[in-house]
Amino acid sequence: MALNWNDIESSTMSTAEYLTYLKDKENLKENYRKYSPKKSILNKISQNVSKKNENLNILAIGAEWCKDCVKQVPRMLKIVKSINSNLIHFEILYGIKTNPFHKQGELPWHKERSPPEATDPKFGLEAIPTFYFFNKLGRFLGRIVESPEENNSLEEDILKIIETNL
Repeated sequence: MALNWNDIESSTMSTAEYLTYLKDKENLKENYRKYSPKKSILNKISQNVSKKNENLNILAIGAEWCKDCVKQVPRMLKIVKSINSNLIHFEILYGIKTNPFHKQGELPWHKERSPPEATDPKFGLEAIPTFYFFNKLGRFLGRIVESPEENNSLEEDILKIIETNL
């Protein structure tokens, strides 16, 4: 995948903006509050990023109507806030709309009503949320689609991407 951080065209929400957005959304706020990331894994993520003299840039693409986004995006925010490192940067791109008239074999995203990243082949957006990970130069490292791998936490999947590709 030749994706790069600079391929993001749409305006995104910062962590601070998303925290403000959460205040009015009870389900998002509750998912953020309830999630307890594994501290040992958070420490490993932080150590890996620091040790490799890197930055980790994360982009979440999703939508407010999506159940998995309501669950996973606040969790990712909690992970990033819990690590509390200026080496980790998280942006959220919401506004994905489905096209109820898409043909079989086509992506389900509405081309005119969704941000351009939804239908840009570089992003390969198959499902939401999708979390994209980039290094400090903007090089794509990996992604998590919808939810962590079976029997893994979100932070364990992040660590796997970092250990393998950072």
